[in-house]
This record gives sequence, C-alpha cells and structure tokens, in this order.
Amino acid sequence: MNNTLETIKGLVGGVTCLLLSVLGLLVVAQVVFGDVASINVIGNLQSVVDGFVGTGASLSGVIVLLLVVALLTRGQSCGKSKE
Repeated sequence: MNNTLETIKGLVGGVTCLLLSVLGLLVVAQVVFGDVASINVIGNLQSVVDGFVGTGASLSGVIVLLLVVALLTRGQSCGKSKE
C-alpha cells in the first residue's frame, strides 16, 4: 500500500512540475513576443487575482508579479532531486 501511494505521489508531483514548467514557458513567451502571442497568460492570472482582491486594485498587480516569479522559480527546481 505504501509503495502504491509513493508511486501516485511521484506521478502527481511529476505532472505538477511539468505543468508549472509549461506555464513558466508561456509567461516568458508572452513577455518576449507581446501581443503576437495568442495566449494571454499574464492577463488570465490578473483576472483570477482580481476575482479575489477586486477589479482595479493596485495590489493585484503586485500579487500577479509575485505569482509569476514564484512559478518561474519553482519550475527551475522541479528536476532537481532533494536528497
């Protein structure tokens, strides 16, 4: 039973790491290509944060910036083993 749980935990962790890496790549692509990029990842994050903080709040921009930095930082450390 313990082996099965560890396998599932490893699989979920791997998928999460992959998705965070892809999200970080999409953010970088949007920054590099600007309006040419067909997906507005930063705008979508902004709208999610606006739902919690309130539309037009100056704090939401800071929160989105912190989220983007955290996503990019976590995506870099996914492949490293923690021993």
